[in-house]
Amino acid sequence: MKHFNKHLLLTGLVVLPFLFPLQVHSNAQVSTHLLCSDDQCESEIVKLHKMARYNNYPAMTLLSMIYATGDGREVDHKKALSYLERAAGSQHPMAVFTLSEWYREGFVVEQNLAQADALLAQAVSLGHVSAQYKKTLLLLQQADAANADEANVFANEAITLLQQASDQRSVEAMFLLARLKQQGLFTQLDLEGAAQLFKRLMISGHEASRPFLQETIAMLATKPDTAGLVANLQQAYAVEVIKVSTNDLNPDSILSDVIAQLQRKGVYSKGSASMVTTACGVSFSCNAFAAEMGPKLTNQVITGEPKR
Repeated sequence: MKHFNKHLLLTGLVVLPFLFPLQVHSNAQVSTHLLCSDDQCESEIVKLHKMARYNNYPAMTLLSMIYATGDGREVDHKKALSYLERAAGSQHPMAVFTLSEWYREGFVVEQNLAQADALLAQAVSLGHVSAQYKKTLLLLQQADAANADEANVFANEAITLLQQASDQRSVEAMFLLARLKQQGLFTQLDLEGAAQLFKRLMISGHEASRPFLQETIAMLATKPDTAGLVANLQQAYAVEVIKVSTNDLNPDSILSDVIAQLQRKGVYSKGSASMVTTACGVSFSCNAFAAEMGPKLTNQVITGEPKR
């Protein structure tokens, strides 16, 4: 069993949806310091315990992560697993996906890839966006290694899931879908569709999309009847994006906002709605526009630098 401690692949913590125009969903391993040490978040963690007693599944899932990482409480993997299994057993999407990741990485539980895959499929069926993105990456890896007929099956399923995740405004999914459309990899070449996705991402502050938008505009400019589209995209490219920085946010205030949202959903409501979105690390703070790309795929088409 792996013990990641502070350096952990752990998806499922909190990005407050009212802070950012796009949700960030990342499967990247994050190395960071704990932000809820020295009782900073004590009062809010107490509220989470109260909610969990009344079967609030997002609260249970957050507590599982707190006890798994030691961020705000002493590490207690038994408690962490108990909270997460209770929430996952009640079909809470974020809990199901997080438990899948724990089994995949061998964190808290013994590594079990078959169990990880089964839970991932369950999370996908529940419409969980990070599960859709993770399954997409696995399917594309299978497509890349399969024969032509099997590759088409894997690729078609992957693109369907990726589109669903993109429709839910997952930054990673939108970026990957744009790259695939731009290159015609695993899907039809669609320069306009790629450009529109890069445009949305860039305007929302995802600076990694800027060079790819520029590259796609140049590709479109060589096509007939694209002058109007190219002019519109060039105007968007020239826009200066003002980013929202989370570096100075207090972890206690962030967690307080999460608790307030959970309470508005109903502290005593069994299985309250899944309002907690997945995010990018092991702390309660997250850089909204630092979404990491997925693993490398064919010839760095996905993660490589744009052509010069």
